[in-house]
Amino acid sequence: MKKQLVNTEYDLRLLELRRELRDTARELHFAYDRFNYVTDPGLIEAGIYDINALKSRYDFLLRKMKLAQGQAVPSRCPEPPAAEPACMPAGNMKGGPSCPS
Repeated sequence: MKKQLVNTEYDLRLLELRRELRDTARELHFAYDRFNYVTDPGLIEAGIYDINALKSRYDFLLRKMKLAQGQAVPSRCPEPPAAEPACMPAGNMKGGPSCPS
């Protein structure tokens, strides 16, 4: 009985996340439509702000849903590439290789 209750709560949580994700996608679509028709600079700036906020919310909800389903979620900040040794101008080096650029 307890396992069924846990599954029901899990299913309800997923349904709620799906609903929020769908609603946010719809709001984002409407925000793009509004942005495409405004001409006042203040409204353009507000439209950009709305779109960025909704995109952030959509990304958050999508990551939350993937975590709830046990899927791998990529990090928001990718690992930086390995640093290459800095190039120095040939005049500053003493017998080392010159910079190819």
